[in-house]
Amino acid sequence: MIDYNAFHKYLCELVELFQQTQSLKGMSAIARKWHCMALTKEQFFKMNLDKMTVLQVTPQYSRMVRDVIGKHDAKVILRDTIGGLATDFLREGKLSQGGDRMVQITITQPAQTLSSVADKPRQTTQTKKLPQYKAGQILFRKGRDGGMMHLCTGVQGDRVHWYYECLADEKGVDFINENKSDSDSWVGNEDLRLAKGNEIARFLGALTRDGYLWEADNVNGLFFVKGKKIERKAVEVFANDLPDGYEGIVPLPSMPNSPYRYALRCVSPVDNADIYMLDATARQPALTNAILRQMKAAMGDKGFDHIREYFEYSMPTLGCSEDMKEHTIGFVKDENNGNSYWVAKDRDVLRLLAWLAYII
Repeated sequence: MIDYNAFHKYLCELVELFQQTQSLKGMSAIARKWHCMALTKEQFFKMNLDKMTVLQVTPQYSRMVRDVIGKHDAKVILRDTIGGLATDFLREGKLSQGGDRMVQITITQPAQTLSSVADKPRQTTQTKKLPQYKAGQILFRKGRDGGMMHLCTGVQGDRVHWYYECLADEKGVDFINENKSDSDSWVGNEDLRLAKGNEIARFLGALTRDGYLWEADNVNGLFFVKGKKIERKAVEVFANDLPDGYEGIVPLPSMPNSPYRYALRCVSPVDNADIYMLDATARQPALTNAILRQMKAAMGDKGFDHIREYFEYSMPTLGCSEDMKEHTIGFVKDENNGNSYWVAKDRDVLRLLAWLAYII
């Protein structure tokens, strides 16, 4: 069984080594330390790991890297094992990768001359029993990028249909893609199968993060999407006006581990946030990494390189009901240019605080 956690730690240490020394000298010793499959120097640079920081190497990205080099390694071992055998000879066979660097070859026909194998008609799929899929099942479909998961909406004839599918972005983060017109596949597709437990959990987690309502039939193991949550429309205050000293409120893309959805940029850098706010840069690495990805995506051409500081404080709500609550406000500063941003869950919270600061 592949230990993805050990490989993630190995990859982080390898990236940190290169960032500090600009060299990969000693990379073999790091692989031996974590007892995992090692990258070649060519693979390290091909995957642009020389341009990444440790914070950018997420567990999901490490899993993707491990799967990619595992498939490549399996092909190399197979080539070295069977030598010059023609590809047609193994056409009816199966190739599967087990643990690290382990490859199994199963030949489902007796040894014959290559010409007789090529001339022999292939077994027709009509004789195979087709799987009986049904609505509510989560299916996994293998692909070049590893694969994706689909939520079956029904079967018509020999075609299985779906509207919702779970994919992974370039960072390995799962997200839900909703097809306006349903997609379908032949039920006998060999790349299609029922999803396993961890794959089902990933699909349901992506539904929840992306704001979809769903319910489960635990007795029959079926799942149904009821649509997206209807977000309460915020009442705009002060139109879109901001006082002097600020340059607009930017929406942030939704990211796991981050509660923030909007950022307000200050015209001048803020240099004394540590006096009034709590430093959470090192205390919450998952949160700061998520905010960094949000800022990079939202800033676009303006750019955002790295978080130099992340501070936060909790602001109590006004006592207009029986219970008082707290609302967390965050502050981030860019590593290189010093640009300062306030971040919050709600656009109007930032606008009101900007006017409050201006008036005081």
